Amino acid sequence: MAKKQLIMENALELFAEYGIEATSVQQITEKCNISKGAFYLAYKSKSELVIGIMDHFLSELIADVEQSVNNKKLEENLLYQFYFTYYAALQKHSHFAQILMKEQYISFDADLLLNLTKYDKHLNTIIFTMVNTYFDQTDKSMYPDLVYVIKAFLKMYADLIFSSNQIIDLENLCKALVERTTVIAQHATIHIIPTEYFEIHHPAVQVPSKEELVGLLERNMEETNDSVTLESLTLLKEDLHARALPEAVVQGLLKNLRTESSSKWTGYIYEVFVRNN
Repeated sequence: MAKKQLIMENALELFAEYGIEATSVQQITEKCNISKGAFYLAYKSKSELVIGIMDHFLSELIADVEQSVNNKKLEENLLYQFYFTYYAALQKHSHFAQILMKEQYISFDADLLLNLTKYDKHLNTIIFTMVNTYFDQTDKSMYPDLVYVIKAFLKMYADLIFSSNQIIDLENLCKALVERTTVIAQHATIHIIPTEYFEIHHPAVQVPSKEELVGLLERNMEETNDSVTLESLTLLKEDLHARALPEAVVQGLLKNLRTESSSKWTGYIYEVFVRNN
């Protein structure tokens, strides 16, 4: 197991038991059986560790959602698949989300808020793409409102998942949300949100430079212990310069990354780069 993953997993157990603020770096290092020096080589502070855990969760969520939206075989069930993928990911990581909500940690950590904004931009881009595909018969002036409605549904029912002691039937929930979103898309005629709103308040995702992508690939290569993932990252890095690999091979390598939770985000960012270059 990679050192960062070891630290994250043990820290999560301690956070769940004692809370984020009450958990010390020393408790984390003792549970991991590593020195404080080893901890600080991986993370500069406990706050950076929390951001790292959030990064791991959100990057996996966004990568999974993006993959579901771009799966051509699922176009007829695109909206359902979007909702289901999102909520399934939330349920998978609900323990950490509940810790953050309980302590209101996000509200007073500026770096964490900045990080959340980054992922929100990616989510906006994904939802806009989905709306454009799934509701192609709807007046385009309604698209910003539809994006806002979908994001409102995501938040409202996420609160239900986190606050309810009962197990939520995800299939039924997602079917209901598809029905409600579709009713609005088909029958709403008055748009409230101008197109410029998202351009101003939620600017589009910034496409990484080749140097930034190489840096991301190299960091992922250092952190992974999986030989298939390492080989895929290496080949993709080499192909950034030569662009000689057939498209089918590149997609196969990206598929390898998507099967490993620690490399899903790298695969997603690679695809963002390729689509825009």
